[in-house]
Amino acid sequence: MNTLVLPKLGAACGAAFAVALFASSGNSGHVNVVEIAALALFLPFLTYLCGILREAEGPGGWLAQSAFAAGIAGIAIKIASGVPEVALRHVESGTPLHKALDDMATGATLFSLYPLALMLAAVAAVTLRTRVLPRWLGVGAGLAAVALAVNGSIMGANGGPALVLFLLWTLAASITLFRRADTQPTGIAQPTPAASV
Repeated sequence: MNTLVLPKLGAACGAAFAVALFASSGNSGHVNVVEIAALALFLPFLTYLCGILREAEGPGGWLAQSAFAAGIAGIAIKIASGVPEVALRHVESGTPLHKALDDMATGATLFSLYPLALMLAAVAAVTLRTRVLPRWLGVGAGLAAVALAVNGSIMGANGGPALVLFLLWTLAASITLFRRADTQPTGIAQPTPAASV
C-alpha cells in the first residue's frame, strides 16, 4: 500500500501548495493560515521531487541536493516575510515604521525568488539530462527559473508574475507526478524484518 499512497501524497502536496498559495494571494498585507499551510505543504512535495531527481542522477550527483537546499531556503525566506506582515497589524498605516515593515516583507519575498530560481534551474538541468520528468517540464522549469531571477532583479514587484509562473509549474509537476505514481511506484525501500539472532 505504501508504494502507491506515499508517492501520491508527496506529489499531491505540490498541487495543494500551488492552489492554496494562489487563493491566499488576494489577502495582501496580512499573513493568513491558508498561506502558512500552503508554504508548509511545499516541503513534502520538494522532498518527493528531489528524491526522484536524486535517483535519476545516481551516485555522486549534486544537482538534486542543490535543488532541495535552494527550495528549502526559498520557502524559509518566504515564510520569514510573514513576520513583518504580522507586525504590520499593530502599526498605524502611513507611519515610517509601517513603511519599514512593509518594505521588509516585500524585500524578503523578492529575496525568496533567487533560491527558487536556483531550485528550478537544478530541476531543469537534471530533467533535460536524464529525462526523469517530461521534457516540457524541464523546459518549463528553466524558463520559470529565468523569470524568477529577472523578476527579482529588474522588476522589483512583490512576488510578481514570475511567482505565478512558479506556482503554475509546481501545479503541472505535481499533477504529472501524481498521475505517474499510479503506474510507476517509486523505489521506496520497504522495512526489512529484523534478522533473528
